Amino acid sequence: MHLKIFIIVWSLALLFWVPSAMAQKINVNPKEQETFPSSEGPPSEEGFQTEGTPLQLEAVPPEERAIFLQAKTFFEQGNHEISRASLEDFLLHYPESLILADAYLLLSDVYIERNEFNRATELMEIFLDLFPEENRIKRVQHRLTEIYFNLGHFKKVLNLWDEITSDDDSKLSIYERLTTNFLSRDEILKALHVMLKKRDLRSDLVNTALVEQDIIALIEARLDEEALQSVVAEFGADFPADKAMIHLIKLYDRKEDYYHEEQEAIRFLDRFPSDNFASQVRQMLAQIKWKIKKSRYLIAVILPLSGKLAVFGQNALYGVELALQIFKESLPGASVGLVVRDSVGDPSRLRLTLKEWLDEYEPIAIVGPLLSKEVNRVAQISLKADLPLISPGATARRLLSLGNTVFRNAVTNRYLCHAIAEYAVLQLEVERFAVFYPDGQQGHLWVDCFSKGVEKLGAEVVVTEQYPLDNTDFSRSILRLKRADLEQEGFIDDVENEDGEIEPLYTPGFEAIFLPADAVRAGLIIPQLLFHEYDEVNVIGTNSWNSPEFLKLTEPYAEGVIFVDGFFKESSDPVVKTFVKAYRNRFHQEPDLFSAQSYDAMRLIFSAMRKGALTPSAIKTAIGETIDFPGASGFIYEVLNGEFVKEPFYIGVEDGKFVQVN
Repeated sequence: MHLKIFIIVWSLALLFWVPSAMAQKINVNPKEQETFPSSEGPPSEEGFQTEGTPLQLEAVPPEERAIFLQAKTFFEQGNHEISRASLEDFLLHYPESLILADAYLLLSDVYIERNEFNRATELMEIFLDLFPEENRIKRVQHRLTEIYFNLGHFKKVLNLWDEITSDDDSKLSIYERLTTNFLSRDEILKALHVMLKKRDLRSDLVNTALVEQDIIALIEARLDEEALQSVVAEFGADFPADKAMIHLIKLYDRKEDYYHEEQEAIRFLDRFPSDNFASQVRQMLAQIKWKIKKSRYLIAVILPLSGKLAVFGQNALYGVELALQIFKESLPGASVGLVVRDSVGDPSRLRLTLKEWLDEYEPIAIVGPLLSKEVNRVAQISLKADLPLISPGATARRLLSLGNTVFRNAVTNRYLCHAIAEYAVLQLEVERFAVFYPDGQQGHLWVDCFSKGVEKLGAEVVVTEQYPLDNTDFSRSILRLKRADLEQEGFIDDVENEDGEIEPLYTPGFEAIFLPADAVRAGLIIPQLLFHEYDEVNVIGTNSWNSPEFLKLTEPYAEGVIFVDGFFKESSDPVVKTFVKAYRNRFHQEPDLFSAQSYDAMRLIFSAMRKGALTPSAIKTAIGETIDFPGASGFIYEVLNGEFVKEPFYIGVEDGKFVQVN
């Protein structure tokens, strides 16, 4: 215990020597009355100052007593700087004093007078830790609480009172004040947690039923969908998860989001089968099919809404829902709706159950699935029904041979490869390339695709080099690339530097290097390329670079690099800007590639409907004849054998930020 006190005091003494002052004046003068109730009454007119009991002072050695009393006298005279110095000296030299508690409290008074409230709270926090049985403990807790409130340290208030096991009547006023402060700052979930603490107090002043009514009112009035889901996840099968789920069910019903309404209703009945609202939920669940079929034209949406890919499926669904919302706003009264299905399930039964599902709802088109293997199963059904299907994510080449009802609005590696090759040859006017690629099958596919792409345009890949997938230092692989280049077109000249000395200068035999690496590897490789004298060479890549991690790793070394992607949320294109703004406003998150591609898939269907195509066959034909369609995921020139031929986004780095260069 003595060692602990000494270490704390010594650390504080060092801390106090660093000057600091708060700019604001907080009304917690030790000579003013406390605002919180206490069983011991408010502090005296002298705040916490005390000379200890006569017995304690008599037992204190004369020199020790003199330093303390001198510091107290200086404080009372308003000489706070001298008082502070004396008390810090006291704490440093007498860590086992009988009046150590008095010294801490007096020094906290000094710092309050100096408006250094953070210093004062540190002292009072140490006091609470060292002297938990001291008779002034409650007064310190209340004073500390008041300072925390004025400083806006509400979490510290909550932590302080969570550790206090009694005094529930005092906690009541603290929790009410915390709730008010959290609500004023729109920190609704924090306010909810404090209200639950208030409900559980053992105080005659707490009416549990009224507190729960306030919690329910808060849930219904202030929590959005994301916050409601957080409450459900945190509280499981306990209050207030039941009330949050009820509100979610009603919310989804108002939005005509019948898929999520159905899922939430099933989850509610599983967790709260005996709830008073359960019978009403069962009725709502029974009516969902009727609500869906109420729309004259239905679009089926098949996406992974559970499992490992749920986040991508949900983003794609958001894109679908946004497109529907905008379409219905432009055509009020349009009887168009969605019927949504989770693509995750037993593959052996998916085909049969899916056919029954499609037969029941009779949609005019399908958006989804995301995965190629799932599209392969669904395509057989859509082909027989002549039902158009647009996948916003499948990338397998075989999809284009599944029949004339299958369309793809997705970024494939082949699409990216051809696009960056075309840009480098036609826009950057590069004739000779190097490819620096990861070892493995995927890396070799990139080399083959890129080489063929530039050769068709009259350019060539003059050198290639691979690197191990587990590398973090790429120097050896880059040196092999340099040696291979010197055997081809590269050369070294002796040049005179600024000091008149002759130095070898390497000139690469290629003008650009294609780097099909992920964001992390590319972020590590690019600075090393510059170190090895490739600073005058264009560096080009793929959509994997479209990540904050890439910019963080490359820092200034990525200036001038260019890569290609199927979506760029910072684009100045009007269609992209409209989509991104609407998506953020509705879902309070950033759109991704899947949400953009799903959004465009729906817009293509609606474009067909505006032209009078109102049957599956007519919509299929209209989609196949699409030309010059401005999409959020790229301008669509035409549809060729089910593939949307699009203008990609070419993205560069300027001043440490991504910018569109086309």
